[in-house]
Amino acid sequence: MKEFRLQPKILFGEDSLDYLKTLEYKKVMIVTDEVMTQLKLTDFITNNLSSSTEVKIFNKVEPNPSMQTIENGLKDFIDFEPQCVIALGGGSPIDACKAILYFSYELYKKLKVNKKVFFIAVPTTSGTGSEVTSYSVVTKGEHKIALADEKMLPDVALLNTVFLNGLPAKVVADTGMDVLTHSIEAYVSTNANPFSSSFAMKSIKLIFENLVAHYNDRKIQGPKENVQFASCLAGIAFDNSSLGINHSIAHTVGAKFHIAHGRANAIIMPYVIEVNTEANRKYFEISRELGLPSDTIEEGKYSLLSFVRILKEKLAVEKSLKDYNGAIYTIDAKTISVETIGRYFPNTAMLAAIVKITGIMSDEDFLRDMEGSFKHKFATKPEVIEGNMKAIERALKEINQLR
Repeated sequence: MKEFRLQPKILFGEDSLDYLKTLEYKKVMIVTDEVMTQLKLTDFITNNLSSSTEVKIFNKVEPNPSMQTIENGLKDFIDFEPQCVIALGGGSPIDACKAILYFSYELYKKLKVNKKVFFIAVPTTSGTGSEVTSYSVVTKGEHKIALADEKMLPDVALLNTVFLNGLPAKVVADTGMDVLTHSIEAYVSTNANPFSSSFAMKSIKLIFENLVAHYNDRKIQGPKENVQFASCLAGIAFDNSSLGINHSIAHTVGAKFHIAHGRANAIIMPYVIEVNTEANRKYFEISRELGLPSDTIEEGKYSLLSFVRILKEKLAVEKSLKDYNGAIYTIDAKTISVETIGRYFPNTAMLAAIVKITGIMSDEDFLRDMEGSFKHKFATKPEVIEGNMKAIERALKEINQLR
């Protein structure tokens, strides 16, 4: 049985913050970062809460929030005992808030306490879509820890463009390309369905029509609002279909070379589209919907490639890993995937190669984490688990350094 989940409730428009005036909770905790408090953007939240509401602000979230930060936030959460939590910020504060809730619910479970805290997510960038997903990524040392649980889904996503007014052009470019990556990967995902694909395609169209205009002038309301909608739509799409190799590589490359996640996605995207031949028909469908030349599947795919390259140029995104003079490696991902998985699916082998090259985690940790992920994702398909694990083991051994 397949499922498409539509949560949370999404409130948008110029008066969306008025919703906060209807809250009757006596204790509200806001999870954010220091920039939000310095710019007094938290005032948009606190000024709309009842004067009788006791508010606790935890503003120590850093980019790529660490487990130490989550532990500190969890301590404040436990001490304060809020009835409602509001995450305010980009992906990092929202992910941190989700993680705090995740571990608090784990604690409640052990204590046999049945408690639910109302969760509102207020995004201040248009990129991650985290306000409508059940995922969170936190950092422990050099490793990224991905959390996935429906309990981390916000109850309400509150969209308002007032938070987008001061964003620098580079941030708009990075987050906008993150949206495009989310929506394209959701559309071409092997787990895609008609519902997720509809959301993904709408997101792609909105980016196609609005991102450059928003980048060139961040004050124009129409493009700014449409890019925000695109981010939210993409989040709903990939929360129901999953992401792919573009994001996997971008997380690793971004961490290794300290490149913003959206920018890393943008740099890598054309190369992924070019080699991901299994998705050629989906790429063709995207081009056709965008009105790009697409008389044949091949023409459609390369029209999409051209669009992405032109878009990157207009947004001043680098074509490749600038000034990187490191070693060159090769991996025969095609042969490995065919001989282990039984079909051309290079993603698994390519991801293993990236992990091996960067040394971002040990082979043993990577194998253990991936096996756990496959067992969760393919619980009823042991042959898929076995094939993918064999592909990883071979890739870790067969990566070849040319220089």
